[in-house]
Amino acid sequence: MPGPLDEALAFFRESSGSRDDMLSAMERRFTADTRWENVGVATTVGIDQARQFVEGFLGRIPFERCAVVVHHAAAAGNVVLTERSDIFYGPDGQEMLSLRLMGALEMDGPHIVAWRDYFDTSGF
Repeated sequence: MPGPLDEALAFFRESSGSRDDMLSAMERRFTADTRWENVGVATTVGIDQARQFVEGFLGRIPFERCAVVVHHAAAAGNVVLTERSDIFYGPDGQEMLSLRLMGALEMDGPHIVAWRDYFDTSGF
């Protein structure tokens, strides 16, 4: 049976790819109560608010594909900490934005209960 670390890493693998891949992964892993906090930017609760946030992000950064590169990950109980890069590419395949992040995910089986990302917001 996969543990919290396995589930969190699977989520990031599922999120890599197209915009639809990212949203599909969130729809599978989020619950109605999942709290997703991009510290200093926005906090959402549930998949509907998360989808609205992603759609707003797409309005500013109209990416076609995202690569989620996990550099390091560790788990303690149901909490998974990650250091990663989220790299967004445009329709021409050129990199539009690269974010270096530290994140904390609280897992309940395959579902994300809470997700906090910390990154330099000066680019926003």
